[in-house]
Amino acid sequence: MKTRFSKLMAIVMVFALIVAFAAIPASAATTYTPIGGTTTITKNLVVDEDANIPDITFAYTITRGTAAAATANTIEILASDVTASIGNAAFSNTDTASTHAGLPTDAQGSTTAGKKYAQKSVTVTFPANSFTKPGVYRYVINETDGQKPGVTYDTTPRYLDVFVVANANDELSVDSYVLRNSATTIGTDGAYTSDPDVKSSGYTNSVTQYDFDFSKTITGNQGDKNKRFTFTLNITNANPGTYPVEATDVTGNPTTITIGTDGTYTGTFDLTDGSDFKVLGLNAGAVCTVSEDAQDYTASYVVDNGSTVTGNNSGQIALTDANHSVAFTNERDGIIPTGVLLTVAPFAIGLLLFGALAIFFIARKKKRAEEE
Repeated sequence: MKTRFSKLMAIVMVFALIVAFAAIPASAATTYTPIGGTTTITKNLVVDEDANIPDITFAYTITRGTAAAATANTIEILASDVTASIGNAAFSNTDTASTHAGLPTDAQGSTTAGKKYAQKSVTVTFPANSFTKPGVYRYVINETDGQKPGVTYDTTPRYLDVFVVANANDELSVDSYVLRNSATTIGTDGAYTSDPDVKSSGYTNSVTQYDFDFSKTITGNQGDKNKRFTFTLNITNANPGTYPVEATDVTGNPTTITIGTDGTYTGTFDLTDGSDFKVLGLNAGAVCTVSEDAQDYTASYVVDNGSTVTGNNSGQIALTDANHSVAFTNERDGIIPTGVLLTVAPFAIGLLLFGALAIFFIARKKKRAEEE
């Protein structure tokens, strides 16, 4: 009986210990309030120094990066479940007035004569619940190929790392944003394991640009060098916007032309002997055609100092790799009516002979009179 009582008491004590341990609360997990944030990346557009900034919009995509577990030497890379958003970089002719000389440092490290650039900021937005704990969150940014003629697009991905920290009160905040050209691991000391000091400020793009020029010369013994001839300029496959013009002795001396949203332009201009019309900064790939109303003159033209071609229409000239020019010549020669001169000539000769004989006889008669 006593033995049974002892066993029963032992079971009760074990059960009591189990209940007691179960009643001890476990260490509570830290709860963070998720946060978001915003940052910007820089966008540069490089053009020729005498050209306008074209109307071009650059678009981007942003996706979460690839998560990576921590190792003995590197820290964990996190990937947020919340989608971030990124804006566009919209350039226009109005940016021409606020350009910077040379090239941006991020592109070449020094300024270069003959170039200038405009700069925009592209906003990246992370919603309020993007970051749920301390760590490094990685995103991948890509530039969309807008397929604008003459524009160089950047196909290199950028990797944006967001460093999130917590203070003594377990409040989260973004400590820094780091943009790089590669998905580099981060050491346990917080430094990037390769090229730790190499960062990217954003994107730098350029527009390859060329000039198109046409001129007028009037020749011939009946060519009127004050006469004006009407020229028609057609441009296709061009980026929309306003382009500067250098005009010499062109009616109205225009200073700009405007390419439509469909990438085309048609304009007429009156040129005379010595006139010149040059469009500056057309994008590579633009196609120009110029023709004239030669009236009763014989028209010919030369493209880029080549061979002379008879005609008044240059045909399509693509600006693929260089500036191009077309020199037009209008010639008008008159034929002297030599038949009229031959008809009059015998009478003129006879008249001169008669006059000479008359003078001879008068002089002879006078001499005889003096001798008598």
